[in-house]
Amino acid sequence: MRADAGDDSYRVVVDEAGLDCRGLTDVQLVRCVDTFADLLEELADGRQVAIMDLAYDVPCWGSITLATLRYASDGIVSRDARVRLATLVDKCRTIEPRDDEIPQPVVVAGVEREPSWGMAHALAQAVAGRAMSCLVLSTGFWPSGWITVVHRHESVDLHVLTDVDELTGFRRGILVRECVPPDAFLHLAGSAFADLIFADALDFRRFKGDYAEILPWLVELLGLLNDHFGDALERHKGDQSRVIAEFAARGFDISPESPQTKKNARAWEQRNVEYQGVLHRCEWHGKRLWNVDRVHFSLPIPEYGGRILVGVFDEHLDT
Repeated sequence: MRADAGDDSYRVVVDEAGLDCRGLTDVQLVRCVDTFADLLEELADGRQVAIMDLAYDVPCWGSITLATLRYASDGIVSRDARVRLATLVDKCRTIEPRDDEIPQPVVVAGVEREPSWGMAHALAQAVAGRAMSCLVLSTGFWPSGWITVVHRHESVDLHVLTDVDELTGFRRGILVRECVPPDAFLHLAGSAFADLIFADALDFRRFKGDYAEILPWLVELLGLLNDHFGDALERHKGDQSRVIAEFAARGFDISPESPQTKKNARAWEQRNVEYQGVLHRCEWHGKRLWNVDRVHFSLPIPEYGGRILVGVFDEHLDT
């Protein structure tokens, strides 16, 4: 049975094998500890990250383990850095290995690899239909990002998380790989598209295409709007034709409303969307097909730090 995509259960499992940093230089070690803490700071609220109980005894560097972070001194990693990491680790969920999740060899890109207990647990969850990521500190053995793993003769997608910058790709991947239901989409979209805000009245039923058909296009469009629309407007000094061309080069059709639409009071009113008691005009739209399925969105809103309001999903508003 597919896991509930909208719940608050953990989706990230720490790879305990990657905690062994004994082969790193001092500079690499300090950077590795900071990266681990940065990742947990984004995730470790007691729900989103799990650590196998046996991970606490894995040698990390010198004589230090996760269990002794607060108290052991090594002369390389500062006490502040160790205490910060220990505090964040304490917020993670501790889980016990299960007999049906004993690590077995897997194949990635034609190469056989040995997963840790943590990765084996993440893979088992992924096979069950839940989009999962494995937090891996020692990256030489595993590629980062979304990978396809052949696990017990079955191919499954797993995310390998090595840096804070990769969290966005993981969060967006959840939406498509789980085909999260409409009522869960907006629950997850806030973290997947941090520079967008979503109107409460958005309704997937207003599209002509069915949800599974719409979803991959929608996630990619929202990602491009989040990552590039505001920058494109600024870079091209508001030249709409150049912004349109930039998105067209990426395979997406976006445009502002036409002069004809602006003259039609009824049609123009349909682009007004209330957010937190204030009306905003969603004067641009993205098109899935030339004649159906539109996502209407605003220009960047200064009052919200330049974020963009996604205000209307519709088959086709009046023009």
